[in-house]
Amino acid sequence: MYKLINIALALLMFNFLVFHKITAQAQSKVQLAYEYLQSKEYQKAYVEFESLYKQTRSRNYLNYMIKCQIELKDYDQAEKMIKKQIRKNKQDLLNYIDLGNIYKLKKEESKAEQQYQYVIKNIPANRNMINRIGSSFLSKREFNYAETTYLKGRKLISYRFHYELANVYAYQRKSQELIDEYLDLLIEEPESQRTVTGYLQSRMNSNYDENFKYILKRSLIKRIQKNSGAYVYNDMLIWYYVQEKDFKNAVIQAKALDRRLKEGGRRLVELGGFAASNGMYETAKEAYQYVIKKNKASSYYRDAKLAYLNVLYTQVEKGQIKSQDQIENLEKQYLDAIEEFGRNYMTIGLIKDFAHLQAFYLNKSSEAISMLKSVIQLPDLKPLLKGACKIELADILLLQDNVWEATIEYAQAEKMNKGNAIGYEARFKRAKLAFYMGDFDWAQAQLDILKGSTSQLIANDAFYLSMLIKDNIDVDTTNSALKYFSRAEMYLEQNKEEQALQVLDTLENHYKSSSLIDDVLFLKAKIFEKQGNTDKTIDNLKKIEAAYAYDLLGDDAIYKLAEIYDYQKNNEEEAMKYYKKIIFDYPGSIYITESRKRFRILRGDTQADN
Repeated sequence: MYKLINIALALLMFNFLVFHKITAQAQSKVQLAYEYLQSKEYQKAYVEFESLYKQTRSRNYLNYMIKCQIELKDYDQAEKMIKKQIRKNKQDLLNYIDLGNIYKLKKEESKAEQQYQYVIKNIPANRNMINRIGSSFLSKREFNYAETTYLKGRKLISYRFHYELANVYAYQRKSQELIDEYLDLLIEEPESQRTVTGYLQSRMNSNYDENFKYILKRSLIKRIQKNSGAYVYNDMLIWYYVQEKDFKNAVIQAKALDRRLKEGGRRLVELGGFAASNGMYETAKEAYQYVIKKNKASSYYRDAKLAYLNVLYTQVEKGQIKSQDQIENLEKQYLDAIEEFGRNYMTIGLIKDFAHLQAFYLNKSSEAISMLKSVIQLPDLKPLLKGACKIELADILLLQDNVWEATIEYAQAEKMNKGNAIGYEARFKRAKLAFYMGDFDWAQAQLDILKGSTSQLIANDAFYLSMLIKDNIDVDTTNSALKYFSRAEMYLEQNKEEQALQVLDTLENHYKSSSLIDDVLFLKAKIFEKQGNTDKTIDNLKKIEAAYAYDLLGDDAIYKLAEIYDYQKNNEEEAMKYYKKIIFDYPGSIYITESRKRFRILRGDTQADN
């Protein structure tokens, strides 16, 4: 009995090894055939595919045999092969398409049309076969026949072939028809919206058709007018406006849709965030105010209120809100919000910004410190939130020239947040504080560590400050120019902008040959931007462009000029000039992707950069 079992196992193993060997040999032949095909050795490829076809009778290998004959321009032999297949199986319509293609190549147009018409006439009511026929026509660039196939298939079965027809129209560059297929699909299958927007976005951002965006917008508006209850088109029009960064019109549409669907402001809060992140603060505020005024019971009310205050705070930081009355009014709004929502984990960000506003813009550092210390004492406050509050507290202590206590707060924030963004920020702030105080060696040692930070922003800032110290330390025995610059940086950190400008003017006048001059100009531009003095900002950035374009801050200055002309001056020509300069003169810049994107949008078409 055991002997028989051993014999059976041995035979099984033998068969397995033989099968494995045959399979390996077959795979080797397939690989060889494809290699010949890729290297355009069509005669050798034909021999290999023919051998594989005889072994397997696979249609795939036959197709490659025909391809090889076509590439060898042996159309007669290819015709004979296909006709032989037709005699074997008259039901396979793909053979007739192949035969028609051969006739086309032989310039026998009427014969080709005869084959194609036969296929169209005999299309079966089978989705898989209709797709195979359509794909075969498409692969041979017979777009009209591919379109006819799917349109007839639509009549034969319930499936609508929207994706397939849209693909055919894409090849034909029939934008209106393509868009219509996708928009029809949205009515039948609203759940396909994400897929449809993906396809449409790829067309909008390619060199497909310079009129595509206009046709899409017009089509959406027409459908909204004709189908008032088809809200998916309203949603798509909002999506379209967001892609074009036309947030004002997006908000108008979102308000109308919100009123109809009673959504409580969800879309408006989302749009407000998009608008704010693109610097369109007035539009963002309009979106948030709609939600705030509409319904306090809405689950989005608090989000809208907090976001609205954050936009106002950002405008103060950017120098867009400067009058004392406006800032005091914002203080009152913060106090009302804190009273309304309380001091808790959900309002930490609000309270932190409010403390900054009080300390740096209202000369109320003591009140700000008191509030932050009370928040830090909240039970079970997560290290990230506590660390963020401690960093803000340290910033305010530094504002008061309380360097020692500021250092302690930064150190504590770093210690409780090892390895995360808050921890890196705290270490960077400590390094900067050392820089302000003239301890350049210790600062640089910390900055060199931070250059490997997982936070890209901190890593970039650390790299810049480290290089600034390295390039300017020991230029003279007293490091006087670097000390001037570090003092100006500290004044700016303390919101003492005029003192910072005075120090920078002194540095620029007394150390004309210093390698710090481009840094001086950039810091001046930063101060003037904060003060809302756009012309002086531009003037200093252009000085960098003229004399220091290829130094460390060159691309920063050029990109900042592009943004100013784009978003503040609304000068598209100048903005495009500077975006283009980033694209071509600074190919390794971190601003390259956004510059290319904005350049194409401003140019108004989707051509490749040239």
